[in-house]
Amino acid sequence: MGGGDVPKQTFFNLELERRQAIIKAAVEEFAQLPFEQASLTKIVEKCGIAKGSMYQYFEDKRDLYLYVVDLAYEQKRDYVRKAFEKGGDIFSVLEEYYLESYSFARDHPLFHQVANKFWDSKAEALQSELEKGRLSRSHDFAQFLDDAMTQGKVNKALDPEAVFFVYHAVGKELVDHFDQGQSAQFLKKVLDVLRLGLTTRREEV
Repeated sequence: MGGGDVPKQTFFNLELERRQAIIKAAVEEFAQLPFEQASLTKIVEKCGIAKGSMYQYFEDKRDLYLYVVDLAYEQKRDYVRKAFEKGGDIFSVLEEYYLESYSFARDHPLFHQVANKFWDSKAEALQSELEKGRLSRSHDFAQFLDDAMTQGKVNKALDPEAVFFVYHAVGKELVDHFDQGQSAQFLKKVLDVLRLGLTTRREEV
């Protein structure tokens, strides 16, 4: 994500405490419910402002929502960039990426839920943002994968879109369903399946 709609200047003119109250109420609502079910009325009630005042800060619920999604991804980027800074081959980087993604989900559960609900949204008002996000993520991964294929680390015959789909789907399940004690070792085993495939290996024959 990134580059989404931003608040009006009047929002940034508010005292820090008031801005934080609005963000906190919005994060809690959007973490609990998808965009189409989330209530702007509940958000303003939680942070103690008039509903009309919210429109002085954001154009509509969509703008507030996209701002909160961007805040979530700003926080997540602080975690996952460590995987790329650490370096190594594609499998080492992906392992670290998933571990950092898990750490983000553990440390910031509400932001994690906001991000998940964004990608799962069926709201028509978000489709253009979702498509831009998917294209951006797949493009970044495609470059990463292409480098690994050029280096001979990954089979060049594989379809990059299929590889992205598998790693994205598997990664989401790993982050959502495994605790810290299990994730590190189990994650290595899952990545081993993806790296080596299901076919019989020569040493097993």
